[in-house]
Amino acid sequence: MSKIDLPFFKRLKADEIVVGLNIRHSRTSEIGPMLGSAGYHWFFTDDEHSPVPLDRSYDINLAAIRAGVLPFVRARKNDPAEIGCHLSNGALGVFVPHVNTAAEAEAAAMACRYPPVGKLSVPGSIPQFGYTGKSLPELCTVFNDNVVCTVMIESPEAVANVDAIAATKGVDVLFMGASDLTFEMGIPSQYGHERVTDAVGKLCAAARKHGKIAGMGGVKEPSDWARYTGLGMRVLLSENDLSMLMYRLNDRAKFFSGLPRS
Repeated sequence: MSKIDLPFFKRLKADEIVVGLNIRHSRTSEIGPMLGSAGYHWFFTDDEHSPVPLDRSYDINLAAIRAGVLPFVRARKNDPAEIGCHLSNGALGVFVPHVNTAAEAEAAAMACRYPPVGKLSVPGSIPQFGYTGKSLPELCTVFNDNVVCTVMIESPEAVANVDAIAATKGVDVLFMGASDLTFEMGIPSQYGHERVTDAVGKLCAAARKHGKIAGMGGVKEPSDWARYTGLGMRVLLSENDLSMLMYRLNDRAKFFSGLPRS
């Protein structure tokens, strides 16, 4: 397998953490270079929860690759047509939500790669790798080697099936969606709960056993992040750009309201 020259792949090969952002608010192609400058390694445009239009996602994704940041899209559902549309338009990976079984994981994996290893429909061009004059078969091979299929583990059913999901060929990352998981467990937003810790341990063990990468998002407290990276989490979703903006807006408003007056 020949990986393109991105920090995302280099760091994971060295068992280092890769940090990402959920893009809900940003709409210009500057966000990828900004993230790269700040030390981020990946992001996803959130088609499940935000209204980022496809043409904006296309521009954002291609600019990010040129800046050394890996662009994902979080799809709305595990559907080959939707996954294929995003992968044909600049994304180099997908987050597939609510994958609960090995059969669902296999469907996601097959939708992410071109034949003969998958069932992704072949487009007229593959813009992720520039316009180098390589043949379409060559570009499809490069794409298959570099696309990242991430399945989201977001329910107790998925946790129970995580070993079988991890064993699925073509799945690259097992990603725990901790917010949905805690709500389905009846412990909403309790990211440090012992049941979440147990689920993280099971996911990380399955990832190690089958040569996959473990990741998660939703966590807030530094102590929880430290515990979960200690268990093996490597693909980390920090938060979303809207929450970052709101935090900074509130912080600066408090600062200026507290300045002395003559």
